[in-house]
Parts: sequence; structure tokens; C-alpha cells
Amino acid sequence: MGNGSMKSKRYKPTDTSVSASNGQAHKDLCGAFKNSSLDSLRARVEELEREGRRKDEELCAKEQMIRGLQEQLAKQIRVVSELSEELQNKCIQLNKLQDVLKSGAPAGLASRPPSVKASGKSSPNLSVRIKETLNRRKGAKAGVSAEPTSSSLPKFSFEKARVPKDASVKKLLTDALNKNQYLKRLELQQIKDMVECMYECTYQQGEYVIKQGEPGNHLFVLADGKLEVFQQNKLLTSITVWTAFGELAILYNCTRTASVRAVNKVMTWALDREAFQNIMRRTAETRHEQYRNFLRRSDSRLSQREQSLKN
Repeated sequence: MGNGSMKSKRYKPTDTSVSASNGQAHKDLCGAFKNSSLDSLRARVEELEREGRRKDEELCAKEQMIRGLQEQLAKQIRVVSELSEELQNKCIQLNKLQDVLKSGAPAGLASRPPSVKASGKSSPNLSVRIKETLNRRKGAKAGVSAEPTSSSLPKFSFEKARVPKDASVKKLLTDALNKNQYLKRLELQQIKDMVECMYECTYQQGEYVIKQGEPGNHLFVLADGKLEVFQQNKLLTSITVWTAFGELAILYNCTRTASVRAVNKVMTWALDREAFQNIMRRTAETRHEQYRNFLRRSDSRLSQREQSLKN
């Protein structure tokens, strides 16, 4: 210039240094962002894992609750099934008894004689009262079976009627008879004798073991196979293994109230009327002899007491 002075040149940063600076800042920013994102993701993953474990625990608890409810439901279903079966059996027994009543009550089921009241001078002596009590007890026992038990029946040989059996079979037959609604009222010795005299009977598929309306001459216990019970051609129920049936006809001397047919080949143990009658007769005779001995002893004691009073 005219004055000879020179202006100083200002420093201008180059584009390279600016770009490097910007790149470093960007890298630092990205690194910080990545670290923050990873921490956030890790925290989120841990939270989701905890949530997953909690859900699994809740699911296990609900599954256990469901299994418990299913077991309770299964138990209730079994109870309902047992009650339904019991109700059905009661209905069948009721129908049998109604049929027996319709056919006419047998003499063995007559009402007991009225008890004699002892009061004042008109009361009978002790011996007479004992006899009446024993007669009433005899009537109560005889009421279990309406079959005649007098000694007028033909001579019967128990030794010939007995059929050899395994002890396990005897046990199953005894349990079957004791489970029956009517036979369980019999005495233990009567049940034992009945088991001894039972014999095997087999039936093919479609054969009738019992026919409705026919006289009943046998009591049965199903040992193998399947039987169905019909009344007026209507299916009522089926009979399971080691179940006694056909007892009413020989207990109360009535006709069969239902039909029993073999679904497949079956094997039963049977007891005929003659053996049953003689078992009842032998028990009655033994009991009567015990009563007579008791009365003899009572009369002897009374006589001795009266004699001592006179003296």
C-alpha cells in the first residue's frame, strides 16, 4: 500500500482438521450411546427373565391346583358311581320284594305273637314266660327263611352233599354270601354249611341261568363270566363276579322275579333247595335242643326254689 504497511493473514483451519475433530466426537457419542443401550438392554433382559420365572412359578402352582381339582373330581365321580350302583341294587331288591308280596306272603313271614304282659296275680309263672320268649326268638330266626324246617323232610346226607373246594374258593364264596342283603342274616355255621354243599354249574353264551316266573330251586354265586338281569325283557343290570343271586326264591319259596342270561360262557357255584332246607332244619334242631336244655335247667331251679320256700 501507499503507506507501505501489510495486513497480516488470518489463520484458517483446514477442512481435514475439522473433519477429524467431528469424527472423534461422533465416535465418542456413538460409543456412549452403545454403552447406554447395552445397559438398558441388559436390564430389560434381566427384568424379562425375572418375569418369566415368576410366570413359570404361577403356571406350576396352577397346574398343581388343576391336578388337585381333577383328583377331587375323580373321587366325586367314583362316589357318585358307587351311590348310583347301590341305588340301582336297592331298586332291584325293592322290585323283588314287591313281587314276593304280590305273589302272597308265605306262612313263615307271619307276624310274631303279641307279648304277654306280666302284671299282678294274672301274670304267668317264670317258666311260661321263658318259653314264650324263646318262641318269639325262634320266630325271629325262622323269619330269615320261610322254608319248612321240620323233621318230616326226607333223610339228607351232608357227607354226600359236600363238594371238595380249595380254601381260597371257600373264602370267596363265604364273602359273596355274607355280602348279600338277605343271606348275611344267617348264622355263621349255616353259611359254612352252604359253602360246603355248593357245586359247579356252567352255562354257554345266551343260556338262561334263571327264567322269570319259574320256580326257584337254586341259589347261585357267579365265579367267572358275565350275566345280565332282565325283567319283562328289559335290561336291569349286570352281575359281577363273586356275587350271590337267586336267593329270594329259596328263602321265601316264591317264583323267580327276573331272568338272568349268560353274556358269555360263565361258571357258577350253585346250592339246591334240598341242601338249603336241610341246613336250616339242622340248625333249627340244634337251637331247639339248646332251648329245651335251658328250660329243663330253669324248671329244675324253679322247683328247688319253690321247695325251699315251702320249707
